Amino acid sequence: MFVGKKIITLLLTILFFLNNCSTLPGINKNPQKKNSNNKLQTSEYSINDVKINIFKINKLSNSEISKFNINLITDLSDKIENYPEIYDYRYEYVLGPSDILNIDLTDTDDIDGVYKIDQKGMIDLPFIGKIKLDELTINETQNILLQVIQNFYKNPDLQIDIEEFNSSKVYVVGAVRNQVTITLNQKPITIIEAAIQSNFNPTAGKNLGTKGLLRRNGKVYKINLTNAFKSKDEKENFYLKKNDVIFIDKNTDSIHVFGEVNKAGIFFTDMNYSLTELISSAGINQITANAKKIYVIREKYDSFLEVDIFQLDVRNPVNLIAGKKFKVKKGDIVFIPPAEITKWNRTISLLLPQTNLFKSYNPIINNGLRSYKEP
Repeated sequence: MFVGKKIITLLLTILFFLNNCSTLPGINKNPQKKNSNNKLQTSEYSINDVKINIFKINKLSNSEISKFNINLITDLSDKIENYPEIYDYRYEYVLGPSDILNIDLTDTDDIDGVYKIDQKGMIDLPFIGKIKLDELTINETQNILLQVIQNFYKNPDLQIDIEEFNSSKVYVVGAVRNQVTITLNQKPITIIEAAIQSNFNPTAGKNLGTKGLLRRNGKVYKINLTNAFKSKDEKENFYLKKNDVIFIDKNTDSIHVFGEVNKAGIFFTDMNYSLTELISSAGINQITANAKKIYVIREKYDSFLEVDIFQLDVRNPVNLIAGKKFKVKKGDIVFIPPAEITKWNRTISLLLPQTNLFKSYNPIINNGLRSYKEP
């Protein structure tokens, strides 16, 4: 509780001195017009890279509220045997930007050399030109280059080796001892091997975790690392794929409430709170709170670096009805700002780094956050 008060005090102090703010890049008040981040392109992200969708709860229809209340993750099975697209996957390295190739053409040194794949996934060969190699295996690359080179050389004998593996990464984040970014090479890596690199502990306490999510190709799968370690079924120890994100959740089902409330802290989802019920339990400070803007910050589990932010104006008692229909979920952060906070972008720029989104993806965005400066 003392740490929570220190964080809130620090936020308010910064807000007091910094009360003028232009719109932050990446802040999107119209989610239909913002392009989504569906591919990891760099190892460093900042607050500017987060897609933010904003919804006013009292403006949502009953069907829209019902959609946000559905917990798709809870309904998923954590048995990998139910996902053949996961356990049937056979790893093979695919090329991408920043990978470095060594190309050797027998009987001539016209194109011999070391080539770095550019950000468009291409290399530029002398006398031949640019060739796209992005997302190709080494065998596919060999075949494509041979087809092209045969137009210039008779019976070419081509040798291709990967000198540096730079483009393919997987991420283990969340409630583990060491959050890691693992660079893949030609040797496959399994979920158990990745967990070992993160110092996973099968007997983790409430501050660490054993269950979580796998994000792959835009889909979310529920996983249980304990199953992987203890099961005799090889399907549970599946191979990881380029851009996989493994998120391990804490062994607690909690909601965090802070700001201008009488009872800030952790609330548990087994109470099945609606937003109105949670606000009532926490108790809004009638003197200092800004009742116009009650925020619920929720990370989207099916998208990378994206959050939904829900806003409720409880000055009008009628809106409490909408709040009673809206269910808060595990991992939600509920923030009741002080009346002095009037700048939306300032609120978001200070709140987001406190959320699990930024703490969980520390290996990916930590450097970006350190370098972030207010425009």
